[in-house]
Amino acid sequence: MRSGLAVTLGISLGAHAAAALLFFVPARAASDEPLDPPPQIAGETFEVPAPETAATPLANASPSPDTLAAPAAVDDPDAPARPSPPARARAGARPSHQGRPSAGHAPPGPDGAPGSTGTSQTYGAVGDRSAADLATAFTRGFPQAASGDPAWRTAPIGPAGEAIVTLTIDESGHITDTQMTGSPSAALAAGVRRTLTLIKGRPFVARGKTTKLRLTATVSTDTVHDGLHGDVFAIGGSFAAGEGAAFFALAIGRRIDLRVRLQ
Repeated sequence: MRSGLAVTLGISLGAHAAAALLFFVPARAASDEPLDPPPQIAGETFEVPAPETAATPLANASPSPDTLAAPAAVDDPDAPARPSPPARARAGARPSHQGRPSAGHAPPGPDGAPGSTGTSQTYGAVGDRSAADLATAFTRGFPQAASGDPAWRTAPIGPAGEAIVTLTIDESGHITDTQMTGSPSAALAAGVRRTLTLIKGRPFVARGKTTKLRLTATVSTDTVHDGLHGDVFAIGGSFAAGEGAAFFALAIGRRIDLRVRLQ
C-alpha cells in the first residue's frame, strides 16, 4: 500500500518537473541571447579649435590714447639738427594821436595837406556815413523845398535872379552860418531859405569850412506834356564836378530851372 502511494507521488512529481522544463528553459534561453549592439559611427574624431574673431573698431568710437599719443622721440646722433621755429614779430607800435585822423578832417594826403586829393580837401563830418556832400544836398533839396512856395505860380516868365549863397560848417559837419548876396528875386530868395531849413539838421562834408554857391534861376512855360512835365508835378536835381542843375514843373504849365556852380 505504501509503495504504491510512493510510486504515484514520484510519477506526479516527475510529470510536473517535465512540464516546468518545457515552459522555463526556452524562455531563459531566449533571454540569455545577447541583444544587438547600438549602431556606431565609423571614422576618426578630432578637436576643432574655436574661430578667432578680429576686433573691428566701431565707426564712431574715439581713438584710444595710445593711438593719439605721439611717437617717442629717438635721439639719433647722426641725424641733422632741426632748425628752431622762427620767432614771432612784435606788433607794431600804435600810431600816435597825430597819426590818427581827427574829427572834422580827412587823413593827410601825400603832400601833407589835410584831406588833400588833388586840389580839393574834405572837411566836416568825415567818416560819418550819414553825412552828405553840402553842395549836392543843397542842389537836390532846392526843388523839394521851393516847389511848395505859391510865389512861383505868379513869378514873371524869364530870369528869376541870381544869388551867391555862402555856407559855413564846423568840424562836426553842421551848418553854423549862412549868407545870401546878389540880386535874387523874391521867389528865389524864399526858395533858398526854404532849402536851408530843409537840410540844416543833418551833417555834411565839403571841400573846406566855407562853401560858396552861385545860383541862377529861370521861369519858363512848360510845353512838354508827356505825363511827367506840365500835366503833373515833377522835380529833379543833380550835382557833379563843381556844377549842378535842378528843376521842378508845376501842373499849371510852368517850369523853374536852377543852375548851381561852385565858386
